[in-house]
Parts: sequence; structure tokens; C-alpha cells
Amino acid sequence: MTTGKIEVDNINILVIDDCSTSSTLIRHQLVALGAKVSNITCVNSAQESLLAVKTRFYSFIVMDYHLSTKLTGLDLINLMSRAKLISDTTAVLMISGDATQETVLTALSGRVRHLLTKPLQTKALKNKMLTALQEQHQLAEVRHQLNKTDKLTLAGVARLHKNYAQSVCVESLLIDTLIESKQFDVLENFLPFCAEKEHASRICAEAFVQHKQGNIREAVTILADYVTRNPLCLRAIDNLVGLYENLGQQNNASILAIRAFELTPSSSTRLVTVSRILSKLGQVDRLYDVGYMYASNVSSTDPHWLSAMNAYVDTISEHFKTMSSTNDKKRVLLKLNEFCLLAEKQLNRSQQVDLAALKQMMQCKLLLLESRPEHAHKKLMQSLSYYYSVPSQTPLLLLKQAIPLMDFFGEFAIKRSLLTLVAAKSAVPLKEQSHHNMSELELRKKYPFSTEIRLRNLSDSNISAPDTILDESIEFLTQRPLPPNWSNWLKDYLSGSCSTRLPVPFNLHMPQWR
Repeated sequence: MTTGKIEVDNINILVIDDCSTSSTLIRHQLVALGAKVSNITCVNSAQESLLAVKTRFYSFIVMDYHLSTKLTGLDLINLMSRAKLISDTTAVLMISGDATQETVLTALSGRVRHLLTKPLQTKALKNKMLTALQEQHQLAEVRHQLNKTDKLTLAGVARLHKNYAQSVCVESLLIDTLIESKQFDVLENFLPFCAEKEHASRICAEAFVQHKQGNIREAVTILADYVTRNPLCLRAIDNLVGLYENLGQQNNASILAIRAFELTPSSSTRLVTVSRILSKLGQVDRLYDVGYMYASNVSSTDPHWLSAMNAYVDTISEHFKTMSSTNDKKRVLLKLNEFCLLAEKQLNRSQQVDLAALKQMMQCKLLLLESRPEHAHKKLMQSLSYYYSVPSQTPLLLLKQAIPLMDFFGEFAIKRSLLTLVAAKSAVPLKEQSHHNMSELELRKKYPFSTEIRLRNLSDSNISAPDTILDESIEFLTQRPLPPNWSNWLKDYLSGSCSTRLPVPFNLHMPQWR
């Protein structure tokens, strides 16, 4: 496909800008370039844009980077892509009145490769539009060819490369596809065909091949030289950070990891990387700084935000284990609380629920480190209670953390329910570990905070216990957020009209568990 064959008058164009004056001006510029007024849709919010792409196919999207305080244009494009609301052939141009490095580097990532700063020049808009449309169609054609092939051969890849000899995007796609499909022999033989162009995919692939062959220092040299010439190439920096870590050169790794993270502070992957490296170096104060920066910039459209925050909390918790000073420990708790409060402001309502549950789970684990199991158990139950009405909304990450803790506290019935939900969410059946048969007395002694064992004691009329023990159990249970069926059973028990048999904690046959 060539630039000359692109017919702008036949394509649908979506303009997304929170400033109506700006979107109107862009509409006039597009019309001047040959686009039909009837083919141009202008919207001023994320909600309007999502409605637009659900009702019409667009070949070209002009997107303002700064849409709202909580949502960037890149966030919205990534959301549309994941939801399959835009096609592989849809080209995207990001626009922004902000030309700072952070904005440019964040905007030009993944699905977006083109950016213009406001006010837009009509000639520059034309050139970017034609280039973006051409690239996107070429990539879609090559992906179609790649999807038809079960196993790539050197001859097949070389033929595709020759057909699009001038396209760096196609060359990068071919290289990345070979790496993802682990066809390393074909990759090694293909790279000489790419020697004329210097771009991140080729350089990183050459370093990858050297590393795979055991030549890690040669791989470092390739990437370090490229980063020196291209100090803002995040992909090369990320790869170089990983190599420095492998060599045990944590100081070199930290310098680059911090640079990459500070340029893209909403990146979950880079938060995890820089936190891991700073932890190895024992730079706890820097850990707090990067945590605050991420929490202040976390994107509500990032599917990995919860796992990134969990990994960060776990990193801080490792340092918490080594502390003996009460004041130092209090400081950690305050820092983690501030981290959560900052992130909460950036997230939507359902994500705030997930964050609150994660916070309770975090406190549970920290309390266990402090040898305060009773309080830890209460936090564990509170963490899951956020999802009692619709258990299927419990994040898989929290379920997997809760299961061993339920085992630890003797909440075996709840654990079985969680295993059922994990299996439904991940499509991987999980086997429950068998427990040795123990008497009720032994169970009570081993699991003093188990709500299940306390409820079972209340339900079993054959178990004799002093009134003081029963009263203590009732007080304990009323202070815990019990699963729905157990909560209802306890209410009936206290009113004197309960069934003698303790029900399962959740109704697993209900639709929300499917």
C-alpha cells in the first residue's frame, strides 16, 4: 500500500478532545484535507467516544492526550483495544498541548506511534494522518499473513520483509513475533536482513540473541551503546536494566530503572522493576518515593494496577520483617497508608473496593509478622467481606492470597468455597490438601480464631461447654464479618430459631459463582 492510494474522503474519522473549540478546528482542518463532514464525528469525553466506537467503524482517530484528571488518551485507546472496540486497521494520532518528555514518551507507546502538539498545523496533520493510515494497514496485512501460518520459516519471514522493505513497523512486528513464538533460530538468521535500519526492536533482538548464546556482556554493550545514542528509548532501557540485574550490577540497574520509571510513572511494570532493585540495594526511602509517584499517577484503565500495588506492598513488607524499632514499624504503616490514599483518588469506585480489600489483606499479613493473629484474622475476614454479595467479583490475586491464610486460621469451609471460585476464574482445578482427623478439642486448641469451629460448636448440641465459653464465642463471632449464610444462621441462633446444622458459608450454585 502506498501513500498515494489513501483516499481520505472515504474514511470515517473520530476526533476526541475535551475542548469543543479544539475539536471543531480539527474538523475544519480535516475537511480542508478532503474528508467529508458526514464522515467526521467529534466527541468531548471518554463516555461519548466509547459510545461512538460501539456504533460506527473508524479508520482514523485523533485523540487528545489530556482528556481528564483520571484518564489520558492513551488509557482510552488501550481500553478500546482490549475491548475490541477498534480494529487492527484503525490508525491513531495522539495530540497534546504538552510537549514534555513524560507526555511524549507515555503517549508514544504500544498502540500509539504518532503524536502532534497543539495547535495543529494542517500540513503536519496531513502527513501524520497519511503515514499512520499507511502503517496501520501494512501492519494489519502482515498480521493477517502471520496468522495464516502455523510455523514461521526464514523464507516466509524474509518474503514478508521484502514486500514491506521500507517499513520499520513491519520489520519490528516480524522480529517481535519471532521472539514471542520462541523461534530463535529463525530470528538469528533473519536479523542480518534488518541490518540497514537502527530501531529498538532490532537492537533489543540482537542483544537477546547474544544473551541467549551466553554472551551477556556483549548484549550489555549492544544495548548500552544504543541507549547512549537514544537516552529516551524505554524499551532498550528496560532490557538493559534486566541484563544489569542478571550481572548483579544493581547500582547501574537502579539508575536506568529510575530514569524509565520517572518518565512513565503510571507504568505498573516499571514500578515493580524499580521497587525490586531499590529493595536489593536497601534504599527504603527511595522505595517510598517511587511508591508515592506511582500512586499519584496510577491509571484506572491499567489491568495490572492491583498486582503492581500488591508487589510493591510485598517489597515494603520484606523490609518490615527486619525492623525491631516500634517507631520504624509505625513509619512503615503510615507510609503504606499514604500510598493507598493517594492511589484511591485515581481509581474508579469498583477499583477503590479492590484497593480497600487489598489494604485489609496487607494489614492481615503485617499483623501476622507482629504475632497478632487475632487481629490479623479479623482483617482477613474484612478483606473478603467486600465481595460477600457478589463473590465472583473477588480479584483472583486476593483469592490466591486468602486461601493459605484460611488454611492457617482453620477456615476450611471458606477455603473450599474460594478454591471453587479460583477454579472457575482460572479454569484450573485446585486440589484441597487433606487434613488429619482431629477431635473438636484439638481443633479448638489449634485454631482458636476459626469462625467455622466456633459456629460448629454452637450448632452441635452434643458438645458441652460452659456458658462463659459460649458467650465468648458469640461475642467473637458478632465482631467478625461472616459469610452470608453463616451470618444469617448466627442471627437465627441468637433469636432461638436456628437450624441445628451449620450451612455452607456461600451458596455455590448461585449464578454469581458461575
